[in-house]
Amino acid sequence: MPHSLYARMIIAAIVPFMIMLTGCLALYQASQVEQRTARSVAQTLEVIADANHLMRLFMDAETAQRGYALTKDGDYLAPYQRALSAFPRTLRRLHAASNDETQHRRLEQANQLFRQWIKTVATDSIIKTRNENAELAPIADKASKNLVDEFRIVMSAFIDIEQEALHTQQADSQDAAKRAQHIMVWSILLALASALLTWWPLFRRTRHAVSEITQRSRRMVAGDLSQRVALRGRDEFAWMAHAFNAMAARLETLVATEKRTNRELAERVNVLVRDRTHDMRARHDLVEALQACRSTQEAQSTLRDQLPTVFANTLGGTLWCLDAQATAPHRICQWGEDQGDVDQGGCLTLRDGGIRDITLPATHAADVCPHLRTAHLGRHLCIPLKGTEEPVGVLHLHLASALDEADNGDPQAEFAKGAVEDMALSLSNVRLREQLEEASIRDALTGLYNRRFLDDTLTRELARAERQSGPLSVLMLDIDHFKPINDDHGHAFGDRALIEVADLLSDNVRRGDIVCRYGGEEFVIIMPGAGLAAARQRGEHLRHQVATLDIALDDGTPLHLTVSLGLACYPQHGEYAETLLHHADMALYGAKQGGRNRLAIAHD
Repeated sequence: MPHSLYARMIIAAIVPFMIMLTGCLALYQASQVEQRTARSVAQTLEVIADANHLMRLFMDAETAQRGYALTKDGDYLAPYQRALSAFPRTLRRLHAASNDETQHRRLEQANQLFRQWIKTVATDSIIKTRNENAELAPIADKASKNLVDEFRIVMSAFIDIEQEALHTQQADSQDAAKRAQHIMVWSILLALASALLTWWPLFRRTRHAVSEITQRSRRMVAGDLSQRVALRGRDEFAWMAHAFNAMAARLETLVATEKRTNRELAERVNVLVRDRTHDMRARHDLVEALQACRSTQEAQSTLRDQLPTVFANTLGGTLWCLDAQATAPHRICQWGEDQGDVDQGGCLTLRDGGIRDITLPATHAADVCPHLRTAHLGRHLCIPLKGTEEPVGVLHLHLASALDEADNGDPQAEFAKGAVEDMALSLSNVRLREQLEEASIRDALTGLYNRRFLDDTLTRELARAERQSGPLSVLMLDIDHFKPINDDHGHAFGDRALIEVADLLSDNVRRGDIVCRYGGEEFVIIMPGAGLAAARQRGEHLRHQVATLDIALDDGTPLHLTVSLGLACYPQHGEYAETLLHHADMALYGAKQGGRNRLAIAHD
């Protein structure tokens, strides 16, 4: 018996397999014999069925001929005609299915009897019946009976021979099935016996080895690393026991080393967790402070105060921001030993939006931004603050440690990138909030303040005028004949006229005056601190300025515009915003009724 466990397992598997394979081959041969016998049985059954069908065709033809002769009813000839057409086909099938010469002779004899009956009996009887001579000669009737009886005798002998062959074939089929059953039973019994004889020793060896190794392993799991497996032999289980013992010895050494390493690692983790917690808390405080800011200036002030704390572990850093109107970045804050400024065209980070991780002195000077060429030696990180549409700034950091080449991650850079993403998102949100607030109080066409801003501002300015006991005037303007301008020259030209008038009003009022689009072609100017006389003087000035405004038509012809104005003053004409606007509107209506292109003052 081989020493190798694998070899014994292969032998134990092959022997039953070969026995079963031999049995399967024998079973296959037996099944082939049975299939051939079954096909012969099926063919013989078909021959018997066709023979019976041939006899029925003759009987149907003979019955149809007699019925027609007795009744002269043509419907009786239908079975006769079917028999004439089906008889040759059925006879040919029987010839093809039968291989015995004696059976062939019987079929030929049956065919001759059928043809003779048609010729001597059937045809003559049908012709006489059609000629209304229905009397059938006794001799013809006797000849028909003799032919039919003789046909029955021939076909019965044919069927008896086929049935004997069928019984023989069925017996052969049963014998083949029994042989296949015996082969299968003996193959299974022999395979089971050989499997038992070959696998039982393997089972005992395997159970003993697995039990021994399992018990030792459980004791080692419980903490006893001194356990060893004792298995004799030269098979794989013996080698496994040897490897287990070597592993257990190695494990004792590793556990001692691990305990010492764990103590050192725990100390390092505590330091890292403390530092990371401090960084995350500072980053969280920065995000919360930025989210509470209502303007860009407030957000930049928050960054100026908190960035040195957020990046306290760096040697220095600088934050530059790009305002919406500014063409160059301006410095928000700087800490540590960092120094220098950047310009938008020279900064590689702002130019391509990529992160720069440079260790000075750098090998390639072309990869270094100008503001880093005079920086201190060490690792420098430049990260862009990417807004939703364009960069909003850049952060430069002088890191305290170089890049870890031991594949332990880069916590400083990852923290810096995360903080920059938070700052960029917060600054973008603040700018978006400012843009939305500005858009909510501006007229989309003219850029002037809208009706909503007018209502809020007028109420606020009236409260201030009341506190300061000062005047406030409201001037309402309306472009004369604006509807015909829209109808004659189109809405696009009408919009251009509104924009021109709005720009003129914005350019010809005081800095403290507030110009609003009231609706359609109407404008309202709030004049804080202006009395009736001063407001009237400004209104007349604006009316004259509009009258000098020329707007070129598509053909170059200038179109002259005029405006009508209504003036109301606090506190003479009212103390509430609605009252002042109403009186100014009524004064404007009076100016329209008075001929347009004039200024009217509200009545007391």
